[in-house]
Amino acid sequence: MNRAIFVGGCAIAALVAGPAFADIVMVDPSTIQGDNVLFGGSTQTGVDVFGTTTGPETVAFEGTSHGGNIIRANGGQARLEGALNTTTPQPNDTYTLDSLFFHLNGFDTFNNLEFNLFGGDATAATFTVVDNQGEVTTFSGNALGNGQNRFGFQGINGQSIRNFTISFTGGGVGDIRQIRLDEVIAVPEPATWALMIAGFGGAGALLRRRRQQTGAAAV
Repeated sequence: MNRAIFVGGCAIAALVAGPAFADIVMVDPSTIQGDNVLFGGSTQTGVDVFGTTTGPETVAFEGTSHGGNIIRANGGQARLEGALNTTTPQPNDTYTLDSLFFHLNGFDTFNNLEFNLFGGDATAATFTVVDNQGEVTTFSGNALGNGQNRFGFQGINGQSIRNFTISFTGGGVGDIRQIRLDEVIAVPEPATWALMIAGFGGAGALLRRRRQQTGAAAV
């Protein structure tokens, strides 16, 4: 009887642990709302810069510009841009931003991502997403116009974003601003739930068997 219960439990666990169907999709940014990523009141300059959400979560950024791999996070305007361009007479001119890679500190996952690609001479953008299962999804050929270019992304069916990369065709952008995202609270994968259920069932069966043996010995 116990063997039959065990086999049945394993069959149920196998069904529960089956592959989940999930997607990262591009959405209208007006349909979602995440936490603002802010950079404080000062300007950060370096290979890596860090923002903070109201969560609070730390978001790490790195990227490239025509000036190399140094980028700037402007705290006053909460935007990311390229390195300072010291070849121009204007002291605050910056190089265009050619690429950007970001993730939550500790590589937790996030969702409901939106941002605004502003200015520059890039004609198109490519977005590369690595999800919580390690799968890579690429969105290419996204045309860019002058001024604002707002984009939104969302994980559905249990999928979320582990890291996100933006690259450009035809040049770079002036800056990336209005970045918003939501941290995803980690929950056990289906396979983990199945193992937990099987473990609880096995522990319960063992406890009942010991009680039966104890009762028989007392009689």
